[in-house]
Amino acid sequence: MTKLPIIVTAVALLAFQQGPAAEPLRLDNGTLALDFDAASGTLTAIGNRLTGETYVVSGDAFAIDTSQGTVALSDTALTSLEHDGSSLSARYEGKGLTVEVGHLLGRGRHFVERQIVVTSDRELGVTRIVLGQFRFSTEGLEVVSYRQPQLMNPKDQGPIFTCFGRTGRGGFFCGVELPFDASSHNANTVVLAYRPNLTIRAGERLTCEPAYSGIYRKGSDDVAERELPLRSESDAMVAMTAAILPPQQRRLGPLMCGWWSELYRGPYRTGEDVENHLRAMDFALDCGIDIISDPRTWAGELDKINVLREGEELQLGELALKVAASARQKGARWVFWPTMGNSDPWGNNTDGDPHETGGGRVFRRDKPEWQMQPFRFRAATCFAFDPFFEWLTTVNRQAMEAGQYGAWCMDGDFFGEPGFGGSPGFNGGGAGGKPEEPWVHPARCENPLHDHLAPDTNYICQRNLTAMVRGLRQQFPELYIFHCRPAMDLGVWAMRHADASFTVNEWAALEGIPGMGPRPVNVLLGDKIRHWGRIRVQHHFFPHYLDSPQVFAAPKSMPGWGKVDWQRDKLDYILLSALSSSPNQTYYLPTQAGIPAEDKREIKKWLDWGRANIDYLFVRKDLPDWPAPGKVDGSAHIVGNRGLVFLFNPNDRPLAGQFTLTEQSIGIVGNGPFQITQEYPASDRTMNEPGGQTIRWEVPPQTAVVLRVQ
Repeated sequence: MTKLPIIVTAVALLAFQQGPAAEPLRLDNGTLALDFDAASGTLTAIGNRLTGETYVVSGDAFAIDTSQGTVALSDTALTSLEHDGSSLSARYEGKGLTVEVGHLLGRGRHFVERQIVVTSDRELGVTRIVLGQFRFSTEGLEVVSYRQPQLMNPKDQGPIFTCFGRTGRGGFFCGVELPFDASSHNANTVVLAYRPNLTIRAGERLTCEPAYSGIYRKGSDDVAERELPLRSESDAMVAMTAAILPPQQRRLGPLMCGWWSELYRGPYRTGEDVENHLRAMDFALDCGIDIISDPRTWAGELDKINVLREGEELQLGELALKVAASARQKGARWVFWPTMGNSDPWGNNTDGDPHETGGGRVFRRDKPEWQMQPFRFRAATCFAFDPFFEWLTTVNRQAMEAGQYGAWCMDGDFFGEPGFGGSPGFNGGGAGGKPEEPWVHPARCENPLHDHLAPDTNYICQRNLTAMVRGLRQQFPELYIFHCRPAMDLGVWAMRHADASFTVNEWAALEGIPGMGPRPVNVLLGDKIRHWGRIRVQHHFFPHYLDSPQVFAAPKSMPGWGKVDWQRDKLDYILLSALSSSPNQTYYLPTQAGIPAEDKREIKKWLDWGRANIDYLFVRKDLPDWPAPGKVDGSAHIVGNRGLVFLFNPNDRPLAGQFTLTEQSIGIVGNGPFQITQEYPASDRTMNEPGGQTIRWEVPPQTAVVLRVQ
């Protein structure tokens, strides 16, 4: 029988208020239960079905700060309440506002999303929105907050807020699906909020960013570390972010970064300039890499993009279009690389004019009123100013249609400065930046001609970037979308509609695991890939497929940047490190200096192997140990009752890695028996074991082993 929704009208609400207290309304999917007060529609309890615990909630309330004052829950009246067992929606009215508060609990999910929609009867500036205020209570509860990504060192305060409530057996988590929110926590009280700083028109529905709440059960491998989440908390968060941000497409995504791979960086002037890029394209394809990024912003057409005026279209030149067409003919995806604010924010300021940055210029110099004030590093247009955002979106679409590009990458910044960042090592700091420098600068514009309500433009910029990416995804469904700055440093909620994010370890400095000692370069870099891949997942809550670990160091042939000659030794180790970390990878290769044909074949062999095993690479469960002296680390990639287990031994002596044939350990289901065979390096060793059995497998020194389990 279909369960009909309960609809509570104003008359019924009056009866609730005058009569005995009504039974709470409940959402319950067998994993998570939520109780709501039937008279007010507010949250009163979170039930953790995994542990049998209940977390009592009091003080649930919303608040809308506007240019005409604050409208709080207490200023409104509940006019309707709809409940059908899996969702609940409450409608409030007061002081010229209608506020709809909805909760959606998916089947079997361990989290719920809260969505608020605000409608005003007049034009209104909205400066701050409190999505929920909660005071939690249960025996033995400890509430901690955590901001990430923490990139440079543990003192960093990342742009994303997450709160965890911990008890002896499990706990809960909550936050806003947004970078640069305005959330906070004090003792056992949590406030989930953000600052839109925008104006809505009369009758316009402002759909707020979602807030989330969820539950988890503690695990046997939880180890408390100061200022870091527990492993069970990370697992619960990643399970949620993966449900909200599923893969856009299930295919291998190897990308060769043109800027770091010796490609010609100037504008196309001659046929030889084009041939340089076509040779590099062939080089990548020989290696099995079919996504290649243009090393120049705006396809090298800066002279054209710099002088565009009102009503003019970007006309890509004949040579740029020839390269894009050649990529399509060869079965490659040539990446179009636009920027925000300035057409090339990495150039040098040569003549004292803040508008002159090498080949780059501030966009739309005929519209000086579009610029940020004051600029931080160099002149830039304000990405939060709607006329500029709409123009930039149009220009992007014109270029994508003209070149029929197979991939798109945004890199620039919201902030009026280049997208530079430091290079974190294993212990923080490193080449490329100073440890005390923040990676992410809040966006700020004080131009009085702009329609944002405050200098804080973080939310509007992030909303605009998401809208731009969503529009490209809708127009070009097969497009490979790759994020660099600012999104790569803003965390997981900046990844909507994207395929992958540039690595956080972009410099690949030749610094190894502390205490490990000298090792082949490809072993050292492979360990870094797996180390930073774990940080992206366990500390930043990225689904692993959104990461794109960097493979190989910058070629030594790149003056001022390169660090090492091409390394042939242990290619299997570094490639398997990358494939085990993510189905997406970013390659730095000496396309002009060249590498032996045998090494190209080796790279292609493993990428083809990755394509053949792609379903397994889109799932990942890390084994407990990180890359470390005296340890074998690895990851399991299991779909149902079969899959792969990678084991890595970075040490100079043989060691055994181990895992258990259970869902908790490696994600495998069923009682077995299971067959375990060593697929690589080739071996005739085979084990047949029942479910629940712990497997110990010896791994030679400085070796990667691939096991197939079925």
